[in-house]
Amino acid sequence: MPAMDMDAIREIRQAEQQAEEIKKQAMEKARDILRKAEEEGNRFLAEVVQQAQQERQQFMRQAEHEAKKEIESLGQKVEQECQKIRQVAQIRMDEAISLVMGKVVNIHGHS
Repeated sequence: MPAMDMDAIREIRQAEQQAEEIKKQAMEKARDILRKAEEEGNRFLAEVVQQAQQERQQFMRQAEHEAKKEIESLGQKVEQECQKIRQVAQIRMDEAISLVMGKVVNIHGHS
């Protein structure tokens, strides 16, 4: 085999080795990029979940606060209605007593 052919074969083998090394480095870099992307994705997902939990807790606190305000308001309205009913009942009781007393006096007064 002439020397020229051997040099060409060596250059081809060297080029193949370089190509193989480049391919290997590219694969390692691709795996590294995928690993970093997965880590970043997991980190982002954890942040989103944490933020969602915080927002849910804030919403629950706000809903609880609003519910307490509504309960207090309804409690005041109920108390006012009860007071009105008591007042009307007292007036009617007083009227009933006066009516009964008037009849008792009339019965005893005409006897």
